[in-house]
Amino acid sequence: MGVPGLGVLGLLCAAVVGTAAEPAPSPRPGPTRATISGAVIAGAARPATGPVARSAGPRSAAFASTWFPYSGPAARLSVPVATPARLTDGYEVVVYAPHRPIRVRVDLRYEGKTLSDRWRTALRKVFDGFDRDGDGYLSAFEVQYVFTDGSLVNLMQSGVYAPDPTDPPTLDKLDADGDRRVSFDEFAAYYKKSAARAVQAFPPFNDNPASAQATEALFNLFDLNGDGKLTKAEVAAAETLLATRDADEDECLSLAELIPNNRTDPRVRAVPVPVPNGPASPAQPTAPKNVEVYDSGRIPGKVTQRLFKEYDKDGDFELTRAESGFDELTFARLDTDGNGKLSGEELDAWRTGPADLDVTLSLAPKAADCRAEVTTDAAAVAARGFTVRRTEPGRVRVRHGRQPLDFWAFAAVLRDGRATLKQQLRFQFDQAAGTKGYVEEKDTTGQMAPQFQLIRVILEPADFNGDGKLTRAEFDRYLDLQQEFVDLGLAISPAVQTPTLFQLLDENQDGRLGVRELRTAWDRLLALEPPGPGGDKAEVVTRAAIQSGVSVRLSRTTDRFAAGQPVVFPNGNQVTVPQKGPVWFRKMDRNGDGDVSRAEFLGTKAEFDAIDADHDGLISLEEAEAHDKKMRKDEAKK
Repeated sequence: MGVPGLGVLGLLCAAVVGTAAEPAPSPRPGPTRATISGAVIAGAARPATGPVARSAGPRSAAFASTWFPYSGPAARLSVPVATPARLTDGYEVVVYAPHRPIRVRVDLRYEGKTLSDRWRTALRKVFDGFDRDGDGYLSAFEVQYVFTDGSLVNLMQSGVYAPDPTDPPTLDKLDADGDRRVSFDEFAAYYKKSAARAVQAFPPFNDNPASAQATEALFNLFDLNGDGKLTKAEVAAAETLLATRDADEDECLSLAELIPNNRTDPRVRAVPVPVPNGPASPAQPTAPKNVEVYDSGRIPGKVTQRLFKEYDKDGDFELTRAESGFDELTFARLDTDGNGKLSGEELDAWRTGPADLDVTLSLAPKAADCRAEVTTDAAAVAARGFTVRRTEPGRVRVRHGRQPLDFWAFAAVLRDGRATLKQQLRFQFDQAAGTKGYVEEKDTTGQMAPQFQLIRVILEPADFNGDGKLTRAEFDRYLDLQQEFVDLGLAISPAVQTPTLFQLLDENQDGRLGVRELRTAWDRLLALEPPGPGGDKAEVVTRAAIQSGVSVRLSRTTDRFAAGQPVVFPNGNQVTVPQKGPVWFRKMDRNGDGDVSRAEFLGTKAEFDAIDADHDGLISLEEAEAHDKKMRKDEAKK
């Protein structure tokens, strides 16, 4: 439980330097400097009256210290310098779909670079930041200010850095070859703990029980005769709800408009309903069992055993093609003896061989720069029975039969807690700096000590030019170095969600059902219903057609919970501005549903009918572009 009145910043200050009730600290021992004949030396005693102003002269001399005497290069160790750690660049996702297992290899990138390359780039930037004299090495004086390895783990996971006083970085720890200076490779090799924890795969989020609640209410609304099945006529009748439930008259239906008195209304807190194998309450989540994530190339043998448990219907410890659900080419590759059945050894080749799909997720600071790509050859994707649809640059949706899979490189836009903390620190800096624009140690001691404890802690580490004055530029630079590691703390977060019936109908995912979405709803829902025993196409849609989907999200660890639980209630008030089509089409499509209705069209009925080629009462993007192209040709002939 938090301490009232302190908040995140107050707790951090208390954890690092003690509470405000403690007396002001005595002057800290350390390499102080005095100017003699224009040079700067270390070891001069600090007067009791306060700190000595540090020279802005040649900085390399400032690092010679009686604390760190130099007696010439030491004998080099016989062992080579440790190799910098490499980060995990990929994971294996195994999904136990009802009709077959699916294995996806997910390669991770950051701004297009491998995570190991991005890690090394970040370390180089931080190394150069702490290399104050720019000689390409860290001296004993410079080493004392670098980030501690163990504390970086907390920084990557929470966005807050607090030095670990029990395990400070020292020259002896980092200097592997004994030459009394730290090279970049030695610096990079020091960060073993943080490199091992930089990328983590977390247990799956469970299905949100409110999804089932929303689906039940909407299914009952469409099921006019109450028989538990939806017919084509009943789904088609949903369009008539526009006349009675479109409260804002935008020619679209939001979930709140369709079921305004239901507990799934986004304006009312959803009360979870019991679901099979689900959590007893939101505070006691139960991890789903149908998705597992492993380090690349490290899928355990128990997965093969589970394949038999899940799909061996007759219990003979062999899988036919019908039991496995594999496509013809995949089954033939595994069935090496050609007997039409997969033994344990043959099935194990699915676990250790090539994945069914290869996906690359590339994270970036901005959502627009994130990328999600299915890198498997398109012909192989189709042959294996997968369909792929991109919803945005950083998100791709894959479907195999009734099993949907969602792969998403998620960059939080409005939930950046680190930005909030940085704003708090900047406010504290401005208070301490006052009108002079910089902070000195005297500004953070005495009566001001309780208020500016955190600024005092980072005063020396962030004072890059060593002049005793912490400027805003130095302050921001120090926080930016920390941000390098916040951005590199990455999480793979699988989740299982049964989409609501509303989400299945909302094809463009804008949180509303437009006229065209309602008109095409039957064909899209019927495609989810499996055929009958004789292979005949189904004539009704049941609740069973709504299959649980699996999503895999790559995000910063600090954004994991923002990216974790899928959105159950879309924002029905947000209008997506059309990005394609003639200017007149984009401006007339006021509700952003991708069509221009007669009510939105500003011309005459005759003009509308001339553009509406299929006479369905809607001008589609294709019809608008075709009309615009024709008009341009006619103008060119004149």
